[in-house]
Amino acid sequence: MTRRDVLRVLSSIAVAALAGCATVGGPRVLTFTEADLARMLERHGPFQRRLLEVLDVRVQRPTVRLMPQSNRLFSAFDVVATERISRRTLDGRLAVEYGLRYDAQENAIRMTQVRVDSLQLGDVPADKRKGVQNLGALIAEHMLDDAVLHRFRPAELQNAEGRGLRPASVAVTPRGVEVTLAPARR
Repeated sequence: MTRRDVLRVLSSIAVAALAGCATVGGPRVLTFTEADLARMLERHGPFQRRLLEVLDVRVQRPTVRLMPQSNRLFSAFDVVATERISRRTLDGRLAVEYGLRYDAQENAIRMTQVRVDSLQLGDVPADKRKGVQNLGALIAEHMLDDAVLHRFRPAELQNAEGRGLRPASVAVTPRGVEVTLAPARR
């Protein structure tokens, strides 16, 4: 199955879920599992930034864990940082916690209040490790804060909107990330 086929299947699942959620009046909930969320992050990644024209940073291969007690998610990523002049590459692992918010203008679920739990980079001399990790944490928070986790396509929302419903809020529960579909404001 090609990546395009996988994206079509995921889009069809989301359309069917929204249609199913919107068949009866009143608020309805669309739930995304940890596996769904990891696929969403993978699809919107890898996250890349060039810093001070010196360092290229790439964050990829996410894993996701629900943290319903704090209404947040935990994700771990592989990190590759390449110094542009020497082409020296550092590989590592990044772990972050973050909340979610629904962006009605963009019809998107976005990461918010990203906080780095840990950043491990290999091949960094011990005397420079703390400084590199602190700088890396700031970079990671900047790269990921407000990043799109999922953007609803018009077709995904069309059936719900036809029934007067729109995504309203996002919450992390033991079942997954729940997007509440509520009556649209007129």
